[in-house]
Amino acid sequence: MLSKRNLSNVIKWPLGLLAVMWLVFIVDYYLFGGLLSAYYGLHTRQLAGVPGIVLSPLFHGGWGHIVSNSIPFVSLTGLLVFFYPRLWPRVLASLWLGTGVLVWVLGRSVTHIGASGVVYALAAFLAFSGFFRRDFRAIAVSLLVLFYYGGMIVGILPGQEGISWESHLLGLIMGVLGAYTYRGELEDHEIATRRKKTAREKQQRKKEPFLDPDAFAKTKKERDNEAFWTRLKELSERERLER
Repeated sequence: MLSKRNLSNVIKWPLGLLAVMWLVFIVDYYLFGGLLSAYYGLHTRQLAGVPGIVLSPLFHGGWGHIVSNSIPFVSLTGLLVFFYPRLWPRVLASLWLGTGVLVWVLGRSVTHIGASGVVYALAAFLAFSGFFRRDFRAIAVSLLVLFYYGGMIVGILPGQEGISWESHLLGLIMGVLGAYTYRGELEDHEIATRRKKTAREKQQRKKEPFLDPDAFAKTKKERDNEAFWTRLKELSERERLER
């Protein structure tokens, strides 16, 4: 059941993070002419690029760049908060930082900026989590994400000018790893479902007898039959002796 607190988080956190992203973009674009993104972007395998692991998703190269990332970021973050109310803070932090670390280690020697890596990580987490968790609601979310964002797979192909395809690819990998890692971290409805299943199985085991109900009855019948034939044999033997 959707609580007021969870509904508030679904609205507050995705829009709040997006507002921060837009604020950073406007300040950098209009006041600093892109110098902040050039300085604090993710510079691979350089000590100066370490802050970019956290900050690079906040920077964007232009209006088209930030607009293209805004809608999927808000929608996917909203789905994460809605369907994983207990788990989402750790998942989002893990995907955000994990994608940055992978790009810092494995990416090309260029400055990587933009939230697209996090977007790919969120999409992959939501798409694969349902299959790893084997939960009906999570599977429904997985199918929904695959339906609407399946075309994003094209973005992992190399050779696209001005696009950090490594962020896309490594974000996708990070999302799959996150889905597998957190598969055992259950939400409230999953815990309730498992408890009901366990209780139902215990009830069924109580109702099922250890032995066939007729097992002892059949044994008694067999003993009675044996006693009957034994008695009959004794009577026959006695009659023969008397003759």
